[in-house]
Amino acid sequence: MYDDKTTRTIVHFRRLLLFSGAFNIVLAAPLIPPSVYEWYLEFLWKVNSLLGLGGVRPLPLTEGIYALFVNTAGIDLVLIGAIVLYSAFDPVKRIAIPALNAGGRTLFAGIVVYYCVSRDVMGLILVIGIIDVLISCGFMYFIVKLKWGRLPIGVNLDRAD
Repeated sequence: MYDDKTTRTIVHFRRLLLFSGAFNIVLAAPLIPPSVYEWYLEFLWKVNSLLGLGGVRPLPLTEGIYALFVNTAGIDLVLIGAIVLYSAFDPVKRIAIPALNAGGRTLFAGIVVYYCVSRDVMGLILVIGIIDVLISCGFMYFIVKLKWGRLPIGVNLDRAD
């Protein structure tokens, strides 16, 4: 159906989609259960401290509505991860999913930078935001390569993968 170069591109794109979906699910699933997310935030803080990434320790949520928002965010992120995994099964036909996801990840990273600067959120969250930007760049690279075979700025994509 596709030539060898396009097939290799699709395989690499699929791998990035699988990583991205799993990344979402693994990082967000512990936010879903009401009693687990507090332990998880404490775990993230310990990792943050071990890596010396700075920021302010997250406080346990005392208001039920804020805890509900954390749990709901976990559900949403896991569902987004599942949708990205679904797109990996046919990335050419489902190319809109990673395109939209790249936009969402980039927006998330921008919001992370805002909170890291204005509220001194733990640095580990900034690392996650940077990973999201890298994933977004990878998505856009593969989307452009599959749609046009080259980047519009003249970068040669025909070199060996």
